[in-house]
Amino acid sequence: MLVRRWLRLLGVPRRDRRDVAQNVMLAAHESFGNYDPARGPPDRWLNRIAVHIASHYAERARRRVEEPLPDDFDAVLDEPTAEEQMIAESDRQLALSVLQEIDGELGAVLMAHDIEGVPMADFASQSGIPLSTAYKRRTRALSAFHYLVAQRLASMDGGEFPDGLRPVPGRPPMLMLVSARP
Repeated sequence: MLVRRWLRLLGVPRRDRRDVAQNVMLAAHESFGNYDPARGPPDRWLNRIAVHIASHYAERARRRVEEPLPDDFDAVLDEPTAEEQMIAESDRQLALSVLQEIDGELGAVLMAHDIEGVPMADFASQSGIPLSTAYKRRTRALSAFHYLVAQRLASMDGGEFPDGLRPVPGRPPMLMLVSARP
């Protein structure tokens, strides 16, 4: 309210006061690290920012031309939403914690090929194993990874495995594959 009152006194038209007030608050947020309480109280600091923004607003107001967007315009945001970022971070943490439970050789294949992007042929030559063995280890590592993730999710959701991740009857649990060696 104080900023909008200053903007009124500085001659900013009523229709633009909220926008200019947002610009003032954004500028204050961005420059808060430079605020020195020894130089004056916070309201004087904020007033200086408001005067600066309002004076530049008046200069730009003469050149500003707003063009309406077409009716069929559909904005596509390149950046994920905050919720999507939180879900992605949660998934990443789950994957990393599950990777730590997988046997060293199997986990190394997943870490190198699927996370770090090392070509399978390079990984096989660095490990001194045939390429087919490297692919077999990756397949077993992925099975173990999927099983451990399903176990974690089942424990979070009350004990039921999510669809598509149920253990196959008659086959040994994937946890045996976690410590198995070729």
